Amino acid sequence: MSLSPEAAAQLSTYSQVAVGFAGFAGVIGAFSRFRMHAQATAFRVRAMVGVALLEVIFSLLPPLVSGFGLGEALTWRVCAGLLAVVTTGLLAVMVRQASILYRVGRLMRNAAYLLSAVGVVVIVPLYATAAGVTGALAPATYFAMLFFGMALCAYHFILLMVAVQLDESEEVAAAASGPAGGDPGTSHTPPTP
Repeated sequence: MSLSPEAAAQLSTYSQVAVGFAGFAGVIGAFSRFRMHAQATAFRVRAMVGVALLEVIFSLLPPLVSGFGLGEALTWRVCAGLLAVVTTGLLAVMVRQASILYRVGRLMRNAAYLLSAVGVVVIVPLYATAAGVTGALAPATYFAMLFFGMALCAYHFILLMVAVQLDESEEVAAAASGPAGGDPGTSHTPPTP
């Protein structure tokens, strides 16, 4: 038995968006200089790429599992169980890493702990799905975790964009234009009569 067309379309969308996030994180990490907290920024790049790759894998997993002839309900149970175990491990690693890296910034540390708490809230229904408790809500719990992964990627992407340092040519242009936004080649003194 195969998955419903709606579920297959959603999984395909998650997979494509995750590939985009992984690509952006790779480009940002490889070609950018960061103006603050290099260790935390490197962690964000690794976290974003790791979460995006897991999103791709777990977006492709349900069609693969259903291809073995399992029913749709059993497919969601198997995939939810695997996703729950992997995300629990990933969450434990990220909480540990965030507690080490974000000692200097209370706001970043609190955001990391808040995201971790939301992750726990989303992981628990996955275990219930794997145990067969959720029934018809099995696809919804699976997609909730995939959505949370996308939100996590977006969070790290925004923080990466904030941390990127401008090139020297961009800094010169920004300084020359000043707050008034004038042309850097013109003088701001009035002409003499």
